[in-house]
Amino acid sequence: MMLCRSRVLVVVSLAASVFVGCELRRTPALITVYNPSLKVSFPLPQGWTAEEAREEAGFHMQTFTGRSVDVPERVGIRVQILAGPMPDGVLNDVAERFKGQLNLEVDKPFELEGRQGRFWSFISDDGEERSRLMLTEVNDTLYGLYVRGEARTLEAYDDVIARMFDEFSLERAEFFGVYEAPGGEIVIKHPRSWERTHAAVDSGQSLFVSFRSTPLAVDKDGATVHATLEVTVNKTEPTTTVESFYAVRTELLGDSYRLVGHEVLEEVGAISTLYSVETQLAVYLERTVYFVQDEKTYIYKFNALNRVYYAIEPWIDEIVTSFFGTGDDAESDHDNAS
Repeated sequence: MMLCRSRVLVVVSLAASVFVGCELRRTPALITVYNPSLKVSFPLPQGWTAEEAREEAGFHMQTFTGRSVDVPERVGIRVQILAGPMPDGVLNDVAERFKGQLNLEVDKPFELEGRQGRFWSFISDDGEERSRLMLTEVNDTLYGLYVRGEARTLEAYDDVIARMFDEFSLERAEFFGVYEAPGGEIVIKHPRSWERTHAAVDSGQSLFVSFRSTPLAVDKDGATVHATLEVTVNKTEPTTTVESFYAVRTELLGDSYRLVGHEVLEEVGAISTLYSVETQLAVYLERTVYFVQDEKTYIYKFNALNRVYYAIEPWIDEIVTSFFGTGDDAESDHDNAS
């Protein structure tokens, strides 16, 4: 079964997980699921199915299903993410709606983006069904992650489920991680799951730093697919403008670059482009944002395969927002420059 691309934007490989008898032959690769409506991400085994997203009582919900380890033809586990206005009452009251006829096993604190929530696990009388639930209020919004299914299937995916809860993240600029270049002149916000892979600094003159996302898809050969972000900063002349800088940079592009999008970000004085780039190995999209401030030129460059780029484009937009501090509660990276 495949993860379907509905309102949640997810990319998966063409290969489904293989089951033999009652056991997993191999653990499916984990990909990062990004939901643009909730602005959340979390890891999920590739090959699971995404059900249609829905709205109910102001809540946005999305459910994903995986197959039973005992009977592969049937659903054995469901994972639901949700977000909406905080209901009246305490979190325990909300949890009762998910508990149903199951019995409480665990009730303990849970922390999400520095906010205190709760985590529960439940089990049926006969031990054949289990569920796990996280609820946390963040800025008057209730976020939840709910896993329910056959006890044996949940047990088989125990490590994966633990990662779902541990790595569930709010993908808003205000919650991003921060890379601060030596000297504190330049600050770059980025999703905490995007690992810094390289940094080179010439104090006061230049900076290059790169980040790589967690796996966002799996190719037919089993290789994981990622997006990258490269940030280049260089000292420039006082007369340099974003328009002149952009003109010089575009002259350096070769014939393999085909412009598919151009936007002037008037609010922050930047220029954003989207190019389709064809190589012998693949066709990918390159989103580049050009900016000039305080006698420095900035280039923010994203690279991703076409299907991956369009799946996470709202996420990339949010990352771009963090560069200029135009999002809610986001500090301007460049206001920190001296």
